[in-house]
Amino acid sequence: MVLPRVLLSDDRALKALAAARGWYLSEAAANLINVGLRHADELPDDLPQRLPHVESTSLTARIPLDDDRAVRAVASERQRSISAVSGALLSLGLRYRNEIPGQIPAQYNIVERPLTKAS
Repeated sequence: MVLPRVLLSDDRALKALAAARGWYLSEAAANLINVGLRHADELPDDLPQRLPHVESTSLTARIPLDDDRAVRAVASERQRSISAVSGALLSLGLRYRNEIPGQIPAQYNIVERPLTKAS
């Protein structure tokens, strides 16, 4: 379990994603952190030590043990708090939210035919 500290804009996007998918907030956060871990090499080198309380909020995310170990390893490597790293990973996961496992990609290249008869 981690307590990511996220920017308010990311918090709104997280809540919208959770509501759209019918997920609990913790479940959505865990999925986004997992996606963020796959793109951890894109994390900025200058992660902040702390986020200002006025611009951010905390939440609880229950993540799998493997993801927890990976988040702790990144935090240790970068000498940052687990909440700052998990928040940055969550933000990164929002950028790549289309990679969340279990989603079926929508096919938008099919053109609908006009109706010819009333049903």
